[in-house]
Amino acid sequence: MCGPHVMQQIDYGESDKRRLGDDHPYVRRTGEEGAVQVAGEPEPKKRSMIGQAVSRRNLFRLSGVTGVAAAVSVLPTGVVAHADAQGLLRRKVKDLTHTLSADFPIFYPLSPPPVYEQRRFLETDGFNAYVMTLDEHSGTHIDAPAHFSNESGFLDEIPVQSLVAPLVVIRIGDRAENDASARLELSDIRRYERRYGRIPKGAFVAMDSGWSKRVDIPGAYLNQGPDGVFRWPGIDPEATAFLVEERSIVGAGVDSTSLDAGGSDNPDTHQILLPAGLYGIENLNNLGSVPASGATIVVGASKHRGGFGGPARVFAFH
Repeated sequence: MCGPHVMQQIDYGESDKRRLGDDHPYVRRTGEEGAVQVAGEPEPKKRSMIGQAVSRRNLFRLSGVTGVAAAVSVLPTGVVAHADAQGLLRRKVKDLTHTLSADFPIFYPLSPPPVYEQRRFLETDGFNAYVMTLDEHSGTHIDAPAHFSNESGFLDEIPVQSLVAPLVVIRIGDRAENDASARLELSDIRRYERRYGRIPKGAFVAMDSGWSKRVDIPGAYLNQGPDGVFRWPGIDPEATAFLVEERSIVGAGVDSTSLDAGGSDNPDTHQILLPAGLYGIENLNNLGSVPASGATIVVGASKHRGGFGGPARVFAFH
């Protein structure tokens, strides 16, 4: 990151501050707005309307407010043609990630809640910045194989090809409404395959129990009973073994706080999935907004060296 003395020169809006680089010996401004000339090079051409429209700020505005169609309208024809040929413009994208905050329901017997401390401020330092302290397994996060094995890979060693995969969503919401410890079972997988066909090799399988709807209800997500036991849905160990051994998946995920159902005597699902070199994702969100079959999951996993897990931004394209 640039030092404060540099950051304070940045024009954050309408101001009479000097623009960054005005006094650099190898750069001189021309009369053209936004044009920069490097000494010894020909006069720069006027920036086209396309170049202006696709500035970072405008692109963020377009994608955030008016969506893909508006953003596409300002892209060069060749870019649009390429994206359309890849089918990108015909697919919807869903965010399967919870917003992480200091009050997100972390499984506190094992993990502390995130702490955010703002150390830098725009008014005094020229930029804003937090110092974040958080457990690797906070919010929507990925469990690396090494989380449950000294013989398997760390987070930064997960092959990138495994982080983009066909998404299979198996729904057990009806059972979870009546049984907080409901599990995705082998019979659910058989039922899914009778309807949608065999789970493809290299797929990521997600359990949709509807549990993510509880995340903003105090106490409902971790669901600790009067007996002190936490109860939430998870994936049955037998089903996990079937997916690993018979369907060769790349990973599995849940919309609850753990791959293993709350109240389980042992973390068997973790112990089957992760030592096999596969990964898990916990605290998925919005699984009800994507189809059971035909979508693609993209996992933006953290990549810190030697990680046993880490926060993830997870998307589904369909």
